[in-house]
Amino acid sequence: MIASFIRYLEVERQLSPHTVRAYSSDLKQLLLFLEEECALQVPTESDTFWTQVKEEHLQKFMRARMIQDGAASVGRKIAALKTLFKYLCNRCGLSINPAALLRPPQNRRHLPVYLEEEEADRLLDIDYSDDELKLRDRAVLELMYACGLRVSEVSELDVGNIRFIDEVVRVFGKGRKERMIPLGRVAAEILQKYLELRRPAAAVAGDALFLNARGGRLSARSLSTLVKKYGLRAGLQKPLTPHAVRHSFATHLLQNGADLRVIQELLGHSSLSTTQRYTHVDVKRLIEVYDKAHPLAQGDEKRS
Repeated sequence: MIASFIRYLEVERQLSPHTVRAYSSDLKQLLLFLEEECALQVPTESDTFWTQVKEEHLQKFMRARMIQDGAASVGRKIAALKTLFKYLCNRCGLSINPAALLRPPQNRRHLPVYLEEEEADRLLDIDYSDDELKLRDRAVLELMYACGLRVSEVSELDVGNIRFIDEVVRVFGKGRKERMIPLGRVAAEILQKYLELRRPAAAVAGDALFLNARGGRLSARSLSTLVKKYGLRAGLQKPLTPHAVRHSFATHLLQNGADLRVIQELLGHSSLSTTQRYTHVDVKRLIEVYDKAHPLAQGDEKRS
């Protein structure tokens, strides 16, 4: 049953490989918990097994995970359980959905970490000369900042996704939704230089855009390590992740007058409310400017 559910996620739902792996891991944790803590026998391919799982079992599982995992991780596990049991009800004849009333924990949203424009310049000021790997690293960072891509989207790019004539990048985001993102001039130039040096047919990853030292596709984990390394090398005082580079892309667009709907489209957000958190960053900046510039910001000394 789990195997057919995973195929459903991959083929019908077209979830990203990262999400499928995460859901698969969550369900393995659930099965282990049901066996060890709830004394359920776990022949998972049996149709009758899932009828034994009750809401209290799932609630107990989530309480146990809350002790070890953050709110975001627990929220994803609940999403995995809801998707699984909805599938079992619709496809396998399960009559009662024990996950129907599960609710994700309240996750207090923090303002996204982002780079100031001067910090972004420092990050991209890399001496790459004609070294293939250094040129690749520069191309990765330029593309992330120029296009605001998710780390999984960067990892999954093929050479054919870069359309130099049209000056766009073809990206498949969450749910395999396609979007076209303008490719900045600098990023395009660096990518062209990288592709001139990139090993062609010898690459074991076929058409993958970014290759590791062995010729395979550069993974999301390796990309995260790469970004962190160059953040430290640039002397940045904040933790740098691919998501922080993506936040910087959106924040700088907003600060320079881009419409929120346009930013939503470029980021591939399905809901505008997700994009609206960047307005909080902009409001923070407005308050700082107000405090420095307005005569009443520091009290009424100037009026006395």
